[in-house]
Amino acid sequence: MRVLTALVLATTTLLAQLPTPPPPPPASPQGLPPRDVVQRPEPVGTGAIRGRVVAADSGAPIRRATVNLSPAPPPVPTAPPAGTPASATTSTTRTVTVNGSTQTISGSVPLGAMRGRTATTDSQGNFEFIGLPAGFYRVFANSGQYSAAYLSSSYGAKRAPTPLSSDPGTPIELADGQKFDKATIALQRGAVITGRVTDDGGEPMARVQVYTMFVPSGGTRAQRSGGNAQTDDLGQFRLFGMMPGDYMVVAEARGTSFVQPNAPAESEEDKIGFLTTYFPGTADEGSAQRVRTRAGGETPGVEIRMVTGRLFHISGTITDSQGRSSSRMSGTLVRNVMGSMSNLGFSTDEQGRFQMRNIPPGSYKLIARGRPQGPEQQGEPGEMAILPLTINSDLDGIAVVTMPGATISGQVVFEQGPPQPAPGQASLQMRVSATPADPVNMGGIPVPQPALVSPDLTFQMKGVMGEFLLRSNAPGQFVKAVMLGAEDISDSPREFKNGDRVTIVMTSRASTVEGNVTDAKGAPVPEAAILVFSDDKASWRYNSLRTRRGGTDQNGHFKIAGLVPGRYYAIAAPRERMNVSTLNQDAAFFEQLSKEATTLVVGEDETRQVDLKLAASPSGG
Repeated sequence: MRVLTALVLATTTLLAQLPTPPPPPPASPQGLPPRDVVQRPEPVGTGAIRGRVVAADSGAPIRRATVNLSPAPPPVPTAPPAGTPASATTSTTRTVTVNGSTQTISGSVPLGAMRGRTATTDSQGNFEFIGLPAGFYRVFANSGQYSAAYLSSSYGAKRAPTPLSSDPGTPIELADGQKFDKATIALQRGAVITGRVTDDGGEPMARVQVYTMFVPSGGTRAQRSGGNAQTDDLGQFRLFGMMPGDYMVVAEARGTSFVQPNAPAESEEDKIGFLTTYFPGTADEGSAQRVRTRAGGETPGVEIRMVTGRLFHISGTITDSQGRSSSRMSGTLVRNVMGSMSNLGFSTDEQGRFQMRNIPPGSYKLIARGRPQGPEQQGEPGEMAILPLTINSDLDGIAVVTMPGATISGQVVFEQGPPQPAPGQASLQMRVSATPADPVNMGGIPVPQPALVSPDLTFQMKGVMGEFLLRSNAPGQFVKAVMLGAEDISDSPREFKNGDRVTIVMTSRASTVEGNVTDAKGAPVPEAAILVFSDDKASWRYNSLRTRRGGTDQNGHFKIAGLVPGRYYAIAAPRERMNVSTLNQDAAFFEQLSKEATTLVVGEDETRQVDLKLAASPSGG
């Protein structure tokens, strides 16, 4: 009998987004908005935007399409060449003619002041938005729930979307009283993959799950994206509405994994089952064949022959930190393969026992969450256990012990003094949040709840387990450093211990880098992606304090704020190259970019002008 014992820390099940957005003001006990928050009415004007949603290939109207309108920031003026007269400089003021008279747009609807609006097209594909104040707007359309054959797009978009990027289109400038009637959005048909799944004897298999893994251009790791389908009685499948790109096609035929702890043993024949199989017929994702799709095209003949192999079982018991059996506890066996998360559930009986079968070989994390014991613990994080498992044989007698998580505390320090509360708030609404060091391989590990910063600028966070980075936010402020004693852990993931005290240093004297992006011919590049990152390899991570992202406007201008002093790389590249998921933003990603980037040194509270040339895609395009 093989015994594996894990004494690990506990936490809650709330998952935090990255980066953590500014928190909403706390609700009153009755769930109503607090009294000190001013509820501003949404602005109303006399403008209108009307248009149609049509099929790009035929021009036929698409009815019941969903159209979304959102306010957009005005274009940022491009810095003029040295010596240009002030009268010749550009500005955000626009002149338009409405009903024969000349009007100007000198600004935009304040972002956040107006909520987005949604419309549905009629039988002719028409839509309209009325009562709009003067400003800049973007319009986005998708074909709706029952027309999944089309890809979503924006007004003015010139390229088809990919799993990593989309063309944001052209913002519409609207004066007060203006009626813009030409917002036609043409939706391209999505790609289609068709094929069949058979068993190891060539017989068709029904009810097999088939999905795709997108392979980024120049990337080494795929990520789950695209189609998902189930085979019919002939073993056939059809994946539709997909974006163009290269994919791996994957088939899974799983048996039931959860069984009662006292279930009889399996026969040797029952231990042989189907493994996750990649087209054309391999259990090794590295040997999978890519399938290329194109917008509006069909890729047929994707035949997958399932691979069989030895499956395994595991069994054991779960107790809490007091040695009590954790009866009726639910748990999860989690496996992450190339960005595709596999979750197999289980539960314990009255004696805290569990058993699972039909487990493919691989590396897993067994996650068990305990419930608070007694009314005095209600609202507190429950106990938890996380046990890494390498399964290449049957594992029996696994002993899992749940434990409470670490409680850490600390304070927030403002170098230039605390800022004033945001408009409509009586006090600063600050929180300290825990950011996963590696969200791709978190394996279902919960992230602790953000900690509210008290008026005396102290905080306490409970249920911290695993490796995390700490972050905070305040109006007009940026995190300059996160200190654990005398150690700077700003970009060093830490597995915190109970009683750790942390100091988060905030500054209002962060710097800004701005400039223009041009192509090889010297023309401005709109909608390019900008990445500024540290030249210190220890900070080569997507969630570093020294990693900042942005983009250019239609004039090719960019502005990146919130930089702390240091040496940096800056690069401009096509969005499809830069908009990769966190799965592919590893050290190798930053290493490649550093070879093409511009170097710069940023001081404190300064604005640097840096013009960039557009870097090529990995393929040289």
